[in-house]
Amino acid sequence: MKVKCLSTTGMGLNKFTMSNSRDTEQVKYPLKKDDIYTIYGQHIYNNVLGYLIIGTYENLPSWYPAELFEVIDHQVHLEWYYNYEEDSVISALWGYKEMVLTDNHYDDLIERTDEAKRIFLKRKKEIDEFIEYT
Repeated sequence: MKVKCLSTTGMGLNKFTMSNSRDTEQVKYPLKKDDIYTIYGQHIYNNVLGYLIIGTYENLPSWYPAELFEVIDHQVHLEWYYNYEEDSVISALWGYKEMVLTDNHYDDLIERTDEAKRIFLKRKKEIDEFIEYT
């Protein structure tokens, strides 16, 4: 799945998203308007849909509110997984196998542990190759 960046600040978010993501209108994301980004995962966190993206000025992924983007390629990777937990802060999670099925991988990726980074970079390569050949 690919998206085009529509906004790089909190001005691109509605009040519900700002409140639930704890962002403000002044927040500046490490993104570039009109750039195209690959989605490596999706989640619903605090009732806000977010995308796992490597920003323009990053070398590892971060979660960004979906409202900042427009979907331009709707196809997801063939080996994506999904989980739903109604009573969790992260109520829904889509992505590569370890993201969804391995305990703590989600948190470890946010914490940038070596193992989580290694797994992410392996899955990123697979997803990038899939997108390139479809």
